[in-house]
Amino acid sequence: MKFTVRSFLYPVISDPVFSKTISDKFAFRPTDSTTAALITLLQHLTDLVSEYRYVHLIALDFSKAFDTVRHSSLLSKVADLQIDDQIYNWIVDFSLTAST
Repeated sequence: MKFTVRSFLYPVISDPVFSKTISDKFAFRPTDSTTAALITLLQHLTDLVSEYRYVHLIALDFSKAFDTVRHSSLLSKVADLQIDDQIYNWIVDFSLTAST
């Protein structure tokens, strides 16, 4: 699995065009984490507080979000990526196995 992800998925995610679409999503990039997300959030808040007197923050927890995602919708978005058909089929098989 690591080989497949590193060899086929990371290059797609690292592509500059695709990377712009997930620039604020930390879970899908190889070197990002919740720590990086918190640091970015705190930096953004610090910038806003230096410019404005009040800043409101609304935080949402999506930790169970994938429990309710329709796999067919998710896989249709993956199908739009420029990845090899074999890798796409592997992702489909993996998602079907993980959901059972």
